[in-house]
Amino acid sequence: MKKIAKIVLVLIVLIAVVEIVVLSFGPFSKRVEKNSVLTLRIEGAIDERTPHDSFVGTLLGSSTSVSDMIEALDRASTDPRIAGMQMEVGESTLGIAQIQQLRRKLGEFHRAGKFSIAYLEFGTNRSYYLASAGQTVVLLPTSLLNIHGMMTSTTFLRGTFDKLGIYPDFYHIGDYKNATNIYQEKKYTPAHREADQALLEDLYNQYVQGVAESRRISPVEAGQLIARGPFSSPEALAAKLIDRVAYADEFRDLVDKKNGGHNSRVSVKEYLNRTERGGLSKVAVILASGMILPGKSANNPFGEEMMGADTIAEQFKSAREDDSIKAVILRIDSPGGAAFASEVIRRELLLTKKQMPVVVSMSNVAASGGYWIAMSANRIVAEPGTITGSIGVLSGKFNLLGLYEKLGLTKDHLVTAENSTFDWSFQNFTPAQRDSMQRYMHEIYDNFIRGVAEGRKMDVAAVDKIAQGRVWSGERARDLGLVDELGGLDTAISSAKKLANIPAGEKVDLVYLPPPKDIFQQIHDLLNNTETFSRPASVQHWLARIEAFARVPAWTLLPAVPEIQ
Repeated sequence: MKKIAKIVLVLIVLIAVVEIVVLSFGPFSKRVEKNSVLTLRIEGAIDERTPHDSFVGTLLGSSTSVSDMIEALDRASTDPRIAGMQMEVGESTLGIAQIQQLRRKLGEFHRAGKFSIAYLEFGTNRSYYLASAGQTVVLLPTSLLNIHGMMTSTTFLRGTFDKLGIYPDFYHIGDYKNATNIYQEKKYTPAHREADQALLEDLYNQYVQGVAESRRISPVEAGQLIARGPFSSPEALAAKLIDRVAYADEFRDLVDKKNGGHNSRVSVKEYLNRTERGGLSKVAVILASGMILPGKSANNPFGEEMMGADTIAEQFKSAREDDSIKAVILRIDSPGGAAFASEVIRRELLLTKKQMPVVVSMSNVAASGGYWIAMSANRIVAEPGTITGSIGVLSGKFNLLGLYEKLGLTKDHLVTAENSTFDWSFQNFTPAQRDSMQRYMHEIYDNFIRGVAEGRKMDVAAVDKIAQGRVWSGERARDLGLVDELGGLDTAISSAKKLANIPAGEKVDLVYLPPPKDIFQQIHDLLNNTETFSRPASVQHWLARIEAFARVPAWTLLPAVPEIQ
């Protein structure tokens, strides 16, 4: 069966190569017509950057990433062939910080004399926040603009664990370090409630302010309107939250009319393939996404990105060894992870910083270990809605003995020392084990706040006061000194250029690390990857890896900040 699967795969690859060659070298493949409209459809899962080694993405056409959108808007702003943009906005995985970056780039696009028209089939807080940045907002007739005040909620598992006989034996350093609260509590603690309420209010105020600016009304009026929602299509039009109601075909006709009758369109992906950014100086961009763990970066069996400390270290080393690279931007979207793995990355940042500027650009989340790897950079840039901070430590384990007893299972064991059971999931920590673990956690926490104090040029006591595991919005973190400047990747690029003495008006060549693999490298990797034809082995590998990570003595993970709706 494996041999047949490989033969079929080879045939598919050959067909794909022929198609790619035809598309790449066809007579019109590089052409961008005058009066073209950039088209963008935003829905579903959207990556920060298209995976650099995704053959399936190359074969089937990978989704447009956040960095693709930003880069296309940046190029199109100064391209006389691009007249405007049409956006079809649905529900997506974009976070508030990513939406804020796109909104700001759309503002620059407009100031360059380009138009934009956004289309909603159904509006929510998230999709409307982005669509409202368009100069014209169109909603499907007989639809709903389901905007309203924001809320957040947390599901607590302690009651379930009690019924199952599972005891969560966890500890933390920092009053607000509440990542384990969902296991240990049945409702918000006062500190948990205080932190989540402040974060919710910050993000909601940013949302209201953004809608007010886009719709050219006061924040007070925008807040009152949003609080009255949801709105039917006619109600949304009457409230001037949208500009038109129309079907999809009428929306496209409206775009053509706005474009002087021209109907030439080019997608973001096509536009990037047909143009080049250029630039004399090179700036490396290292993407640091997912939970921070030792080893190599990979996707877990659920498709989620896992940041491997060894992989990020290799990318910093690669940047240091390339004489053409003048600065490094570390783009972080991470809730944290293992403390020692975070320190491996920070060490490489410090070594790189001796040779060239290192600027951190924070995406949706750069908290706990995500902030650990940022704290020593020359400069830190975050969006107003970036979740950051969470300077604290946690550790612990689940005691499954009660569950086993309910199931009629029994456990017996032999040891060579009392601490042999330190990681054993069938008893709580002994007093001596708990003291040992907490001493180590305090040591990690002290190292954390000292590192922040050194990197941010603050007093240790002042850092401790704003640490304690508490999360902050990027806007609040800027005011507290944890962040230097508000903005996105483009802002980080400007900071890197200034620190590297690159003229402000000079465009730079962004070098993403690791560099993307070409189609032939991807085919080679795919055909030689045994996991492609042996999925159980892949699952077994991850189960073994997860079991090893369960024994990590200290974690710097983001507290339980739930999805904000």
